[in-house]
Amino acid sequence: MLLIRNANVYSPAPMGRKDVLIEGDKVIKIADRIAGDYSELNVKTVEAEGKTLVPGFVDQHVHVIGAGGEAGFATRTPEMQISNIVKHGITTIVALHGTDGTARNIEALYAKTCALEEEGITARMLTGSFEMPSATLTGSVRRDMIFIDKVIGAKTAISDRRSSQPTKAMVEQLAAQAYTGGLAGGKRGYTHIHLGVGARKLSMLKDIIRETEIPPYLLVPTHINRDKALFEDAIEFAKMGGTIDITTGIGPEYGLPDSVKPSEAVRRCLEAGVDIERITMSSDANGSMAVYDEDGTFKGLFVTTVESMFSEFRDIVLKENLPLETAIRVVSTNAAKSIGMYPRKGGIQEGQDADLILLGKDLEIDSVYAKGVLAAKNGVSLLHNAFEHSTMM
Repeated sequence: MLLIRNANVYSPAPMGRKDVLIEGDKVIKIADRIAGDYSELNVKTVEAEGKTLVPGFVDQHVHVIGAGGEAGFATRTPEMQISNIVKHGITTIVALHGTDGTARNIEALYAKTCALEEEGITARMLTGSFEMPSATLTGSVRRDMIFIDKVIGAKTAISDRRSSQPTKAMVEQLAAQAYTGGLAGGKRGYTHIHLGVGARKLSMLKDIIRETEIPPYLLVPTHINRDKALFEDAIEFAKMGGTIDITTGIGPEYGLPDSVKPSEAVRRCLEAGVDIERITMSSDANGSMAVYDEDGTFKGLFVTTVESMFSEFRDIVLKENLPLETAIRVVSTNAAKSIGMYPRKGGIQEGQDADLILLGKDLEIDSVYAKGVLAAKNGVSLLHNAFEHSTMM
């Protein structure tokens, strides 16, 4: 058992100074003061006076087996390691394909998702890819949703020259399969949609909301801050009931002058009247995009990083002057709801998973707990895969 004492708890709303008791992978008690002698129960006590306890981050867009490859085999990004995920506060991930769903097949994605779960975090995945018909494990999106425990939604891509240029009918059918399969499999059944900077922007998704019975909140377009005009279109989409996902690895500071800084995007969405429940953030970690000049000559690679999520979380509070509760919602609570894992994830309440981040006074990470286990301390990961420290050749 683990007892965290005197922490300033956010769940995501502020709860004040509390003691939090953890047994196994669950929070079992929260109180102003948890008294008693736990010496016989082998309870470890962590004194958290002056520190803030928040839910672990839920990153719904992670390229765990790498991505890229758009400029040849040498431009494929590498596989991710659990050590680099948890030390940045991420305790739940959703794995997915990038542009290439052929050389990197969906079976490998499933295997890596299972490995990350075994190594200590919560890991789920999306079926499908940029390709249409979708790459699946069982032969159909619906069957994947029903029979594969790790599969919680589907992915596709629109408004991008790298997509399969799906028609509206194809996207509708994909979303319908994900939804009905989710109903049968007891899952959210959402569709996660990669957006490029094509002229059509979100017009297809807005038409689907207007013309079909698919619930708007199950359509989750991502990378909506990669272009200013796309961002404005996404605000309109969110006001129609859709959920919009801001990519923390995209921003002007990364050499993308037409993009919107993620923390600023959150503030601007709220100022425009978007319901906070409709806004999430994800990292797009290990994603990449080849950069070409006007003649189509390869100039270099833009690669997104996992640490961007925590950086933008802090900037929401420290630069945009928004409440800490708001920052927690977009990186944890809302994301958990979007993927169908709330209330198990995304909060700090009795009965919820013990995925926690203890923050110092400047919102720097002191420690990270994944499923009740200390996963990182002072920027050093305590979770590793079987080969990170191996000397075997």
